[in-house]
Amino acid sequence: MKEPVAVIGLGNMGFPMARNLLAAGFPLAVHNRTRAKAEPLAAGGAAVAASAAEAAERARIVITMLADDQAIDDVVFGERGLLAGMKPGAIHVGMSTVEPATSRRLAVAHRAQGSEYLAAPVFGRPEVAAEAKLYVIAAGPPGPLETALPVLRALSRGVSRVGDDPSRANLVKLAGNFLLASMLETLAEAFALVEKAGLDRLAVLETLNGALFASPVYQTNGERMSRGAFSPPGFQLALGLKDIRLVLRTADQLGVPMPVAGVAYDHFLSAASRGRGGLDWTAVSEVVREAAGLAPAWGSSTSDPINVR
Repeated sequence: MKEPVAVIGLGNMGFPMARNLLAAGFPLAVHNRTRAKAEPLAAGGAAVAASAAEAAERARIVITMLADDQAIDDVVFGERGLLAGMKPGAIHVGMSTVEPATSRRLAVAHRAQGSEYLAAPVFGRPEVAAEAKLYVIAAGPPGPLETALPVLRALSRGVSRVGDDPSRANLVKLAGNFLLASMLETLAEAFALVEKAGLDRLAVLETLNGALFASPVYQTNGERMSRGAFSPPGFQLALGLKDIRLVLRTADQLGVPMPVAGVAYDHFLSAASRGRGGLDWTAVSEVVREAAGLAPAWGSSTSDPINVR
């Protein structure tokens, strides 16, 4: 019999993940600040909980997919928070991108009350989540991780286990997001170079990706940049800025210089400060283009600005 699962956070990633768990036959409870987002899942058989604590009370495995560290703290430790509803031996699987210190703090809090904490952040955009083809980076105590594996496999094309300390998964995830942000920065610079010389960015992308990388990551993000296809976002620029900030904070704690991360951070901050935080994070390319004297491919503001701090 499949373990009962709860999903807390039904945004662009959490909603398709919850839908896939329903399709896979897991008994499911869901909770979201905006209840309306949960209604389509209720129609499919999910129980809609009025609080994070109520969702946790209904499940053996509780997944959180939230925007940032503060949102995790609010859901876990707030009034009628997740921790208050966790049963002894229940497992909290944190799938958000947060700093390693947050995972360590959550693991201590769960152990103190007899529940377990795993970190399982993912690589993949919402459309990948919808296809249950995320890639999961998981870390935590071996027993609870084995229990949670069927749930993680129902959401993904692969699971990498990187140790018993949950914070290790968050570190690997931040390292991966740093590589992606650095790719966007260098791709934007290369595009500005060739565009200033009068070449077509998309044609150059086809040539360079075919000759050097053959990477769907370069292809997908390069096409967005080339076409100015920044809305709707696959991954919001403001969230990318948050992740680079976490990379730099973690690097400072570990004594690791990361100058490329600093350059990417400045450009992401500049883009967000110009009102582009709600666009796809490939819109960082517009900052590089403008610095090169090229006309922007997108307006200077969005209809849904996001707090970049």
